[in-house]
Amino acid sequence: MNGSRAEILGKVRLALAKPRREHHHGHQPVTSNLEELFASVSSRNSLVDKFRREFEPVGGEFYDCANGAVALQAIREVVISSGAKKVAISQHSICDRLDLIQKLPVELPDVQLLTEAIDSENPFDRARLRDALAQAHLSITGAEYLLAETGTIVMAAGRQASRQISLLPSIHLVLATPSQIYPNMADLFLEIQKRHGIDLPGSALTFITGPSRTADIEKVLIKGVHGPTRLVAIIIGVEP
Repeated sequence: MNGSRAEILGKVRLALAKPRREHHHGHQPVTSNLEELFASVSSRNSLVDKFRREFEPVGGEFYDCANGAVALQAIREVVISSGAKKVAISQHSICDRLDLIQKLPVELPDVQLLTEAIDSENPFDRARLRDALAQAHLSITGAEYLLAETGTIVMAAGRQASRQISLLPSIHLVLATPSQIYPNMADLFLEIQKRHGIDLPGSALTFITGPSRTADIEKVLIKGVHGPTRLVAIIIGVEP
């Protein structure tokens, strides 16, 4: 790496380490509170509306639910309408707070449910879990963040949810709350840095904008090649 490039990157790292907002004439107060910083630009309701406007045109299906009880009925509606007989549920905290493992068997008695719960690091056990997830028709996970600007869902891989559960089933249903929506990627990474420093919130971040699709072969659009053919987002207004 030459000296000029190293110097530039060093300045970028230094600036990111201490994010600040300044006005050239000194009239704009400095703040480290991101919610305060963006409150005048985007309220939570407007961010939900913006996310929906961007999410639906790229093929996403959107549900705006007032609370957990309404969200549970929306989940039931999606599962029944899809005809899914095997549903995988992640260990994401929002799934736990909604108590899906206990409630869905009552709402969907004819559907086989499976979870990612596995304590073993044995490769054979994990291979069996992967094969089971591949047989699921629909998965239910929690989002880590949402981006209003592009209608993008951001997933964090970790012990509570692997990348497999959002990629292998043909239908992916994602749960989130308005507080998880950020205006754009720049704001999101400022928040990640504020909370986690130089680390990521998980082993990897996956950015999902609409259902899986590709037009690599003779420019013919095909869905579901690299992931789910349907992507459903359920936003829960009151934190479960």
